[in-house]
Amino acid sequence: MAKKKKQQGHYCRICGEYKANEQFSGKGHARHICKECQSLPEDVKADMVRCNEVERAAFKYPMTRQNWELLERYASKYKDKESGRFAQDMLDMKRGNDVPDEDMEEEAPFDGTCEDETVPFAELEDDIRYQMEKLLADNINEFMVHKNYIPEGKELKAINEWVIKETRDAFFINVIPDATYNSLVVETIDRLVKEWEEDGFEIKTYSASLVVMETERLLIRRITPKDLDALLAIMGKPEVMYAWEHGFTKKDVRKWINRQLTRYRKDGFGYFAVILKESGKLIGQAGLMKSTINGNEAIELGYILDNAYWHYGYCTEAARACLEYAFGELALETVCCSIRPENVASIRVAERLGMTPCGSHTVIYNEKEMPHLIYELKTGN
Repeated sequence: MAKKKKQQGHYCRICGEYKANEQFSGKGHARHICKECQSLPEDVKADMVRCNEVERAAFKYPMTRQNWELLERYASKYKDKESGRFAQDMLDMKRGNDVPDEDMEEEAPFDGTCEDETVPFAELEDDIRYQMEKLLADNINEFMVHKNYIPEGKELKAINEWVIKETRDAFFINVIPDATYNSLVVETIDRLVKEWEEDGFEIKTYSASLVVMETERLLIRRITPKDLDALLAIMGKPEVMYAWEHGFTKKDVRKWINRQLTRYRKDGFGYFAVILKESGKLIGQAGLMKSTINGNEAIELGYILDNAYWHYGYCTEAARACLEYAFGELALETVCCSIRPENVASIRVAERLGMTPCGSHTVIYNEKEMPHLIYELKTGN
């Protein structure tokens, strides 16, 4: 069961409120104008935008001459509008205790537009910081709901960039993500992970989410396209790919990876990458795959190990973990192994696992007939 989804949204550029995506539609969504504001007359929308500008100018500290000029201009030009009255109220409130300094450096006359201010996150006003914190938490949680893992690396960077862009669009402020912001990101992820755990859901990083099995010395995880070079270094060796009678090309390995990704989606399993815990190095593959042997559907156990790591027991360790996964997690009753008669090393691994010979079959590969022995193990054996 998925964790309850939190809705993503935007700040409306007219009313300034943060609203869920459902409150935006069509061109209004692209322009960040909510449905409610889209239906307003143009002059009303323009006046609401001016009210937002007045609020931002009046509550800047310290106020610049540009801020004062904006209030004075709006109070004079739009005195019959809400924005003009709001600007005059702000001027009346400010003039008693926040008069512009006579020695204040002169700035260029206000031309109707304000340049975005650049502020480190730690120096933001509390209300803007709060909105950024909420945006960050909502988007990280949204990501975890959809992806089922914790964002990191480029994906976390994309979320941070989106939050900063939304803040700039809403408040006309360029926020610098400083050490305080980076700490907030870590704290937010830790808090959300804890909340998921309290709700009975486990959430991991992407790397950890790939791990299917773990043994004393090995991690056995799903293969990803990023494993291409590491797999090519192994599968390109003819002595490793003995059963296929040739080393694989880069194109062959890419097809192999795509086949495993398809198996993961369709069957929930396939060949998995075998990772040495000590070094984090990919040293081979082991896994399960659906096949047809002598006209019957079967689940095959397969294992391929870099010859640099033969004779250390890694292959048997990984294959045994796959069998435990098959009989435990997948609740299978029978697992078989298809091995070339000349492949003595693979036969020995199968025998160490308690598998016994139960027949033979012929595989046609590259228009060549290849005899194979069938080894089998049933649950409870």
